[in-house]
Amino acid sequence: MKACVKTCDECASAYRDDAKGMASLCPECAHVLYGLPACGHVFHAGRCQTCWWDGSKSDFVQKLDKQRA
Repeated sequence: MKACVKTCDECASAYRDDAKGMASLCPECAHVLYGLPACGHVFHAGRCQTCWWDGSKSDFVQKLDKQRA
């Protein structure tokens, strides 16, 4: 089955639908918001080669990241 590209409802980044995220969230947002396993992002030319996330974070996810730090 060929992967399709979806857009994350939270950060608006494109991501592969076969990545380990949720139905409407990229793997990064799914990790931060719901504790799903994190992708081991490997970036090349501005995108993760595993999940295709572009590094975008919504204001809400950025706030959560700061609170956890």
